[in-house]
Amino acid sequence: VPSRMMFPDDSRVGLGLLYGVLAYVAFLQWRLGVLKRATLRGSPTAPRWLSKLFVWASSLAAWLVGVHIKSLAGRGLQAEQRRYLYVWHPHGFVSYVPTFLMGAMAIKGEPHGCTWFGTCATFLFYLPLLGEHMTVTNARSVDKASIEAILGHGGTIAVQPGGVREQAATRHDQEQAFFSRKLGFVRIAIKHGIPLMPLYIFGENQLYRRVDGMEWLTRLIRSATGMTLPIVTAKFGLPQAGLLPIATDVHVRYGAPVEVGCPEDNPTDARVEEVFGRYLAELKRVFDENAGDCLPPTVAAAGLKVVRMP
Repeated sequence: VPSRMMFPDDSRVGLGLLYGVLAYVAFLQWRLGVLKRATLRGSPTAPRWLSKLFVWASSLAAWLVGVHIKSLAGRGLQAEQRRYLYVWHPHGFVSYVPTFLMGAMAIKGEPHGCTWFGTCATFLFYLPLLGEHMTVTNARSVDKASIEAILGHGGTIAVQPGGVREQAATRHDQEQAFFSRKLGFVRIAIKHGIPLMPLYIFGENQLYRRVDGMEWLTRLIRSATGMTLPIVTAKFGLPQAGLLPIATDVHVRYGAPVEVGCPEDNPTDARVEEVFGRYLAELKRVFDENAGDCLPPTVAAAGLKVVRMP
């Protein structure tokens, strides 16, 4: 008869799981506290060696599934070494490239000599593993207090203006750029007098394939959990395999800086729209000049769909 020591009873297993959960909850609270303090100071959360370790691990994981940044180019790379408000497009199904392949650039302050912080939804920091990765690779919450703290300390941020609305509508066969009615990213740039710099990540949308007809499930998940989760297939046709994207060559293109003029706390709508018009023209130029070389032919031919959200 096998010894009971070889097969612990359910109570022991349950107790072990409980202790494990409690330990992680305690660690999570500590980590969130570290993140909050670092955000308010506009500083990194971890020693450089630890951040580099996470960057190396995520880059290796991406390389193993066939995803890498094949080229990095654009007028913005020749721009003056100073801080910019980076604005990346598209959001993609999970923002894979910014999350897992651009952390090293953020930590090193590339390409313009200023350490920068990518912004994302706050709930992502509560997720095991992903939350740890984002905490030490310069990701920060996209809430107003965090953004103002970083910029107020002379820091640099990267934002994605389409947010979860664009994420929910992402398609592998249509490039899209969503913008809110109030154009908050433009207002932030004007308030701090920081030039906007668009960058387009060609290939982000092709890392997964959208499953049409499942939008109802995305809405159901969001209403139940608050998470936006487009229904997709990944490598080998696996459903919802976020860490197994389809092998894709990614091309990042930086647009020229879009100047915003003198700082102003509360710019008029007319000023905001004028700056946005110039920003959008530069974004379209970047897309039109590079889509043919950086996207599948049918996707490039469909052009860039611009959506102003109500």
